Amino acid sequence: MENPHDFGRAFRALQLTCERALGSPLYREQPSNLRLASMEDFQKLPLTKRQDLQRVGIHGTRAVPLEEVCHYGETSGTTGASNSTWLTAGDFARNAQAIAVRHPDIFAPGRIIMNRFPFMSAPAHLIQLIAQQGAGVSIPAGNINWDVPFPRALDLARRTGAQVLAGFPFEPIILAKLAQARGLDPAKDLALDTFFLGGSPLPPVLQRRIEKIWNARVIELYGSTETMLLGTGCCERSLHLEIDHAYCEILRLDSEEYADVGEVGRLIVTTLGIEGSPLIRFDTGDRVRRLPPCACGDPRPAIVVLGRDGDEVKLGGSQFYSYEIIEAAAAAADAIDSSVFFTVVLPDRLLVRIEAEFADPAPAYTALRHHLRDVKVEIECVAPDMVLDTETLSRSPSVYKPVLISDWRGPERHILSIDQGMIEWPALGFAEAGRWLNRIWKKALTRRRLKQKIRVAKRRGE
Repeated sequence: MENPHDFGRAFRALQLTCERALGSPLYREQPSNLRLASMEDFQKLPLTKRQDLQRVGIHGTRAVPLEEVCHYGETSGTTGASNSTWLTAGDFARNAQAIAVRHPDIFAPGRIIMNRFPFMSAPAHLIQLIAQQGAGVSIPAGNINWDVPFPRALDLARRTGAQVLAGFPFEPIILAKLAQARGLDPAKDLALDTFFLGGSPLPPVLQRRIEKIWNARVIELYGSTETMLLGTGCCERSLHLEIDHAYCEILRLDSEEYADVGEVGRLIVTTLGIEGSPLIRFDTGDRVRRLPPCACGDPRPAIVVLGRDGDEVKLGGSQFYSYEIIEAAAAAADAIDSSVFFTVVLPDRLLVRIEAEFADPAPAYTALRHHLRDVKVEIECVAPDMVLDTETLSRSPSVYKPVLISDWRGPERHILSIDQGMIEWPALGFAEAGRWLNRIWKKALTRRRLKQKIRVAKRRGE
C-alpha cells in the first residue's frame, strides 16, 4: 500500500517533529539519526514501543521545559503499565481547533455540550477548550467521579437543554435506560441531537441503535493519551485520520510493509502536532483495517479500529477482535429490539446476554452467525436490569468505564453484567436490597452453571 500522505508536506512536518523529539531523554539517548535527509531515512527509524516509554520513566518523553507544560496525563494502565505524557497549551489548542473545524455544526456558539469524558483524559479538556474558544457551552460532568453519577447527568441534560453529549460509546445506552425507567422518551423529552463518542469500539450497528433511540446523530472520536487526536467520524460512519496532526502508517502484522486496503495492520503514529511529548513511529498497539475511499468525499484515509494487540479472542479456529465481538453482540441485541447486551467468553463458545426477557431469540442467533461465522454461540434473554442494573447504578457514588466483554478463560475477574464492572457496592434500603439480592441470586445460579460446564469440559480435555 502506498502511504496516503502528501510526501513533501509530510516530510517537512516529520523533520520538525524529529527535531523536537531530540529534546526528550527517550530520543536523545537513541543511536538512530533523527536528522532526516529523505523519507528513506525516516522509514529506517526503529519503532517506538510502549515498553520504551515505560523504560525512560515519567519525564522520559518530555521534550520541553516544565515551564512550557500545562497538562500531565497518563494512560489508565488497563493494557499494562501506565505511560506518561506532557502537553503544552499549544498542543491542546491545535487539537481543539481541529475538532471544531471538522464539525462546525456540532460545536457552535450557544450549543450546550454535556462533557462526560473523565477529566484524567485529554478529550474532557479538549471539549472544555472548544467551548472556551467560542464553539459551545460546556457542562463539565465527567462520568468517573463522585459528583455527577448517571442520574444527575440525566437531570443536567434535561434542565439545561443540552444538545451534545461527549463521552464513552455506551453512555447514551445507559442514559436512555435511566430515562425510560423514569417514564421518559429519550427522543422526545431531551434535547440531545448529537453524540460525540470515543474510548472504546463503536461499530456502525451500535451507532445506528443509539441514533434510533435518541433520534440523534453519532460522531466517533479516536485518539490516545500518547498521541492525542487521531481522527473523527464522518456522515458515512467512517473514521478519518487527522493527517495534519499525525503521520500514520499501517504496517502488516508480520513485516514492515504497508498493509493493503481491507487488510488488518498495525497502526504506527508519528505525532506532528505535539510539542510537549512528541513520538516518532510509535507502535500504538492498535489493530486497524484501512477502508476504501469514503463515499463522503473526504480524501483522508478511513479506518476501522478493531482492538489492541493481545486482546484477540480465538474460538473454533477463528480469531476475533473486541470490535468484532461487540459488533456481533450489538447486532444480535438490535435484532430483537434491545440495546443492552453483554458477552461472556467461555472456553468453547460465546455467551451473549441480552435484556429481552420474552423475546424470540431466533433473529438474534441469525445476526450472530452472520458476524461470527461457525463459532459456537449461546444467547440468554434475561429480565430488565439483569445486564444493566439502573437501580444500583443510580445509587453508586463511583462509576467506571463500561466493559462489554468478560473473558472467563483466564484468572481475570469473571463478571456477567455491565454494572458489575462499573460500580462499587452501594448502601441499599430493605426493599431495594430484596430486589437486588434476587437478581444477584439469579446471576449466581448462572455463574454456577457456567463454572460447572467449564469443569466438565476440562475433565474431558476439551
